[in-house]
Amino acid sequence: MTLAKKSPPPIPRHLLKQPAVFFALGFGSGLAPKAPGTFGTLAAIPVYGVFMHLAPLSYAALLLVVCALGVGWCGTAAERLGVHDHPAIVWDEVAGFLITMALVPAGWSAVAAGFV
Repeated sequence: MTLAKKSPPPIPRHLLKQPAVFFALGFGSGLAPKAPGTFGTLAAIPVYGVFMHLAPLSYAALLLVVCALGVGWCGTAAERLGVHDHPAIVWDEVAGFLITMALVPAGWSAVAAGFV
């Protein structure tokens, strides 16, 4: 016998007006009904489009800020959603993609490889 996977509770739309929740949900990309993490990574691509033009030290500094803020945003979102690790919280995918892309030469061909 297998246990049915319990669906996470729906997210009240008014919570998206709260900046911490909006960012934790990857600008809303985490609301995708299937594969929210994949959509969170897709949402990171335009962010990387800005980051890729930065000097390495600036990229690293901004990446630290993104990660530090993300911890707070995700904690706030989890608290407001009432679920510790709600699947819609995808800021870790955004930050993870930016970390991955920090280690490769800037360019759109690298984006495709980093996404996969």
